[in-house]
Amino acid sequence: MLLRREATEERDEHIDMTPMVDVVFQLMTFMLFSVQMTGGEKVDVPPARHGVGVAESQAIFLTLLKPAAPGGEARLLLGHGEGPVIGLDQARKAAADAVRDGRRKVILQADGDVPHGEVLKVAAAVSEVEGVTIHVGVQEPLGSK
Repeated sequence: MLLRREATEERDEHIDMTPMVDVVFQLMTFMLFSVQMTGGEKVDVPPARHGVGVAESQAIFLTLLKPAAPGGEARLLLGHGEGPVIGLDQARKAAADAVRDGRRKVILQADGDVPHGEVLKVAAAVSEVEGVTIHVGVQEPLGSK
């Protein structure tokens, strides 16, 4: 025979939420660590609204061209849209040589299809040279010519 509780007896029932909260936090942690953060965000460089231009005689240009194939690597050129393809070490050397020549500004231009992470990688490499200031190349405002 089953024992029955008296109807007048107060019941002490509750749901323990601790295990459910633990599972939720574990799922959140799993999602946080399993999401792959890529530097593939595209940067659409808008026309400049404010600012002062940099004299080309005081700067060197580095140009990042979009990858030849989707998922490929951006090409870094030494020059204003044309010039030899170089690596990060050669870009650092070119910046150091420019500083010795009295040109302390590096103008970094990138095609709109170059991932933002690639631009940051080049900027970080060049900024290792002491005395260099990095400027981002933007389009001239419409009607400024």
